[in-house]
Amino acid sequence: MDYQEKNDLENRQNEPVDSGAMPEETKEKNVYPAEQRDNIGNNNQDKNGVLDIVYGVLFDPVCTFAGLAQRPPVGAAVIIFVVLNLAEALMGLLTAPRYFGEMPIPGFPGMDAFTHSLLPLFSAGGFIFSVVKWFVMAGLLHLLAELLGGRGVARGVFVVYGVAGLPAVFMIPVDIILALIQAGSAVLFFSGLLSLGIFIWSVVLLIIGVREVHRFSTGRATLAVLMPGLALVVLFIIGMMFIGTTFSTMPRPILF
Repeated sequence: MDYQEKNDLENRQNEPVDSGAMPEETKEKNVYPAEQRDNIGNNNQDKNGVLDIVYGVLFDPVCTFAGLAQRPPVGAAVIIFVVLNLAEALMGLLTAPRYFGEMPIPGFPGMDAFTHSLLPLFSAGGFIFSVVKWFVMAGLLHLLAELLGGRGVARGVFVVYGVAGLPAVFMIPVDIILALIQAGSAVLFFSGLLSLGIFIWSVVLLIIGVREVHRFSTGRATLAVLMPGLALVVLFIIGMMFIGTTFSTMPRPILF
């Protein structure tokens, strides 16, 4: 071994060894989803304008709900909810007369006109019911999420529930078309499938929103969102079983 090779070997042995060091490039790529969610709020990437929320919820829900969880915009959520539900109430006034006209009540010739006169009252009652349901369901979802280990705030769940129904906006033009044309059974069947798809879309958005607000798993968020509906189904089954048992144990009339 000559002098140069010996010198190079000694230099390599004297170099500090840092086996735990991670290249800077790797560190930057190793970002956890929770950190990304926090950075959305810390870097002011969340946009809480009405139009920004509408677009984000429909086309980029994960990032949007992460931003809403950081700074829940109650005012913008109220505007979106009120406008959407007022539009649905007005669509009910437009489409309901046609459906009532196709379902005459035998023996009550004046019932059709009487029902039409009550349509504004029904629409107003439906809007008030939707507002009450918003408060009740948001509080119930927040309670269930906390019982499942969530760490969010009630205001965040309130905002999420208010904007999760935004996909219903796509049913408004469909209802207008159905009110203007003589729709056949195939068109009505397609409309029913579209309504079901939009309902599932809204449920998925609600699950994503609850997950981002309470910062737990998707499974727990799904359980929190579906639990009230599952409870209603169980209560309905129990009620039907109770009614059936009651009728089966009633004394039968004696026939002579």
